[in-house]
Amino acid sequence: MSTLDEQRLGKQVEEALGVETVPDDSDPLLVEAGLERVGDGIHTESVTTRGKDYQLRVACAGKGKIILSVASKEPTHRIISCDGVPASRRISDSPGRLRIDAEGVNGAVGMIGWRIDKVEK
Repeated sequence: MSTLDEQRLGKQVEEALGVETVPDDSDPLLVEAGLERVGDGIHTESVTTRGKDYQLRVACAGKGKIILSVASKEPTHRIISCDGVPASRRISDSPGRLRIDAEGVNGAVGMIGWRIDKVEK
């Protein structure tokens, strides 16, 4: 995949998530956001406040599918298509550290991004 394709797909992911993956500090609800190549996957451990609620959104643009795993009090394993449509999951009663992993399935290519927001009650 060319650098131009990666830039185009990365922009598509950012638009789907509603955030630049190198965010400024103007959004008080934003905890973390990032963008990776599908081939590299996501492997991050985000620091959250224990007991608080968060919204995780993940989008993949390109072709194929990814497997998203979230290690929280209610672990999730979900298959997401690389169609640019964001998938979301509410994280209730955060354990304090939120482990997120995503990997491409059988030759998937493209860009994958994530965004974690605080949920106001």
